[in-house]
Amino acid sequence: MAVQPGQLTAAAWATGTAVRVVHVSACPDSGPACAGGDVPPYLHDQGLAVLEFRPVLELGLTPNVSAELQLPVRLVASTITYRRLDGTPFEPPNPTLHHRDETLAGFGDAWLSARAAWVAGALRLGARVGSTLPLGSTVENPFALGAAGLEHQHVQFGSGTFQPLLGADVAWRFDAAWSARGYAQWIPAPFENRFGYRPGDKLNAGALAEWSPLPWLGVSLGADVLAEGAERWGGVVQQDGNVGRTDVLVGGGLQGKWDGVGTLFATVRAPVVQWFAAGDAHDGQLTYPAVVQVGFAR
Repeated sequence: MAVQPGQLTAAAWATGTAVRVVHVSACPDSGPACAGGDVPPYLHDQGLAVLEFRPVLELGLTPNVSAELQLPVRLVASTITYRRLDGTPFEPPNPTLHHRDETLAGFGDAWLSARAAWVAGALRLGARVGSTLPLGSTVENPFALGAAGLEHQHVQFGSGTFQPLLGADVAWRFDAAWSARGYAQWIPAPFENRFGYRPGDKLNAGALAEWSPLPWLGVSLGADVLAEGAERWGGVVQQDGNVGRTDVLVGGGLQGKWDGVGTLFATVRAPVVQWFAAGDAHDGQLTYPAVVQVGFAR
């Protein structure tokens, strides 16, 4: 149902996954270390444990329009292993130049948007328009720093720019037990930040069906398509960066509803397709086994 004027809705959810990225480093791309001798090609095998906590506040302005603020907090724990191409251990001349065993935390970019909702019987339509707010930390061009032999960071929590938010959703309740929902969301990236970084445009869409065998219990099954364009540093797409990808995920979830308390939900989604615009999954691109999310709304 639409949020009523003056009504405040609060929600929060935590999303986590384990990510792996592997790529080859070789001269001359290994930087100044190549001048001191022949550095053999070797593998960067990096693991990332990623957790995001996202609180959401929505305030009703009119019977059909509300304002929404999302403020994500992120944690990334990184581990790194260097190996020769034959799989044997290897320690590069400067092992902390590119990656380190470390844990990073900070705010991501906030979302500020207006949401409109229309309810007509069993049909609900929604739309969103807004912008990201560049609160998340950013880094200087890591590829340029690496080529110069300077220690650098690849993990950043924000884009450093304002990005428009556009979205739409639809829901239909067939009867007391069955309902279906769908959504689409577009986050273009028209600007570079002060370091010359421009993220790729993001276009996400998905649909799910939900069955409520009991008034307080919901079981859902659905699929999502997550498409992201290539990121650029100074207008250049780096092979070891995000070259553009499309992921298709399927999964399910449980939802518990308690009158006067709120709604608790949990979902698990696993990728069944991971397509990269260039290269492959073992050439600097992120892979992950599943995404787990738990949350609460009131």
